[in-house]
Amino acid sequence: MITEEELVERHIREYESRMQHIDEMIARAGQAIPAGNEEVAKELEELNQERAKLQARLDELRKLSEEQWLKEGGPMVVWDLVALRLEKLL
Repeated sequence: MITEEELVERHIREYESRMQHIDEMIARAGQAIPAGNEEVAKELEELNQERAKLQARLDELRKLSEEQWLKEGGPMVVWDLVALRLEKLL
């Protein structure tokens, strides 16, 4: 049976994995930009800014207590909590 703590850790690992994937894609896109293509460079810079916002949010989530994290972790947390409660019932 999964505990709430394990559930929180699982979500944080999932978010970290997604951040790593974003980092890899940004790096590949940066290498693929033709010199002088300002439009694409601008789009990549905007994506880097969005990535920074995601990282800041992930850092905030890491600092929360389990209970706070479960409340603020997003809609998928609600699904996981329902499943966790059903597991306990069974």
